[in-house]
Amino acid sequence: MKKLSILFLSFVCLSSLSVFADSPCDKEMNLKPKTNCAKPCKKTYSPPCKSRCFLCTDIEINMLLKQMCLSETQICNAHKIQDKYEQEVLSLCERIDCENVKYNQLKQACAKNSELRKQKRLIRKLERKRKDICKCYEKEFKTTLSKDQIKSYNKIKRNN
Repeated sequence: MKKLSILFLSFVCLSSLSVFADSPCDKEMNLKPKTNCAKPCKKTYSPPCKSRCFLCTDIEINMLLKQMCLSETQICNAHKIQDKYEQEVLSLCERIDCENVKYNQLKQACAKNSELRKQKRLIRKLERKRKDICKCYEKEFKTTLSKDQIKSYNKIKRNN
């Protein structure tokens, strides 16, 4: 009985090996270029801050500054900080937009997953850099505020 079961198992094993063996047809099929994906491409895009403001809120900067009851000097300082921020971040935002377009083109062209991951990593790195710049200017803005104004600013920012 043992011999019969061993014979049967070896037969099953050998037949399964022949199924997974390479055939000459497989090599020919792998030489053909891929023309399109099996899955439709889904466009991904993460827009930057809507106001392109270092405050990174949906509220317009003038409305925000009025809600916080800032003095004329503080408003002037906030606008100066905003201008410096826009100059520094504008090219970075354009680069992020460009890299997102490139990512979508790679995705539509059915690029390798490694290329897609590399591109996505670059986009995340640029977004982190923009976020770090935003935090830096936000700290500079907060230095001009009183404690009550900082509390109201944080409250407004949390609600958005």
